[in-house]
Amino acid sequence: MAQRALWLMSHEPGTPRCGTVRFSSVRAKQCDLEGIMPNVTIGLSLPTNGSPLQDILVHPCVTSLDSAILTSSSIDSVDDSAFSGPYKFPLTPPLDSFNLCYYTSQVPVPPILGFYQMKEEEVQLKITVSLKLHESVKNNFEFCEAHIPFYNRGPITHLEYKVSFGQLEVFREKSLLIWNIGQKFPKSMEISLSGTVTFGAKSHEKQPFDPICIGGTAYLKLRFRILDYTLTGCYADQHSVQVFASGKPKISAHRKLISSDYYIWNSKAPAPVTYGSLLL
Repeated sequence: MAQRALWLMSHEPGTPRCGTVRFSSVRAKQCDLEGIMPNVTIGLSLPTNGSPLQDILVHPCVTSLDSAILTSSSIDSVDDSAFSGPYKFPLTPPLDSFNLCYYTSQVPVPPILGFYQMKEEEVQLKITVSLKLHESVKNNFEFCEAHIPFYNRGPITHLEYKVSFGQLEVFREKSLLIWNIGQKFPKSMEISLSGTVTFGAKSHEKQPFDPICIGGTAYLKLRFRILDYTLTGCYADQHSVQVFASGKPKISAHRKLISSDYYIWNSKAPAPVTYGSLLL
């Protein structure tokens, strides 16, 4: 008898854009399939009083869909009449892994609040960083780190710093600091870093260059992953998945929150505005 398996992964990007989880995805893959391709229905669930999913884009393998799902938009104001489920996706899955759908949703605050200040003092840069994990976010990271790059400058020749939590790594030739926060924030949920950085002569061949990060225009980028968690609470329930085929399939479902373009810009300089496109 042919063995069938279906793998589901709910993936939400954590971003500092207050109020919106932007273009999260549900990724799926069917494994070890033989014979006729099965029809499958996958449902997404939300917690009680959870914010509805919006701007939903689906993979072409989805065979039919409630029109209310496709017309729910973040441009419109959210009220009691907004479509809030159930979110059911009938489909004939391809053999390779694929993104079943993308969506946005409204959330009250970013998962990690932050402040970054960088200013020049004679031949040095003075930096100050404060980060705070929101109390509603699961304090159990697979990893969490802050990257602080210094573009269009020479190598780091001297660093004096004070860090309240975690460890700081210095990549002198790359003009980069990486603050390894670890797997948990402290009980206070707040951490800080301050210091002064001195640079050597700039070499255009070796030092990182960025046409945007000129002068005081600079950023800190957060990278983290939290397993078994999403900001919206949205998840694919493996027990609600229906597979219309012979045999009993093995179904596994997971969810995770992954940082994506999580920038905190220098408060002492204007932050640039950029636009991107989404491809299924």
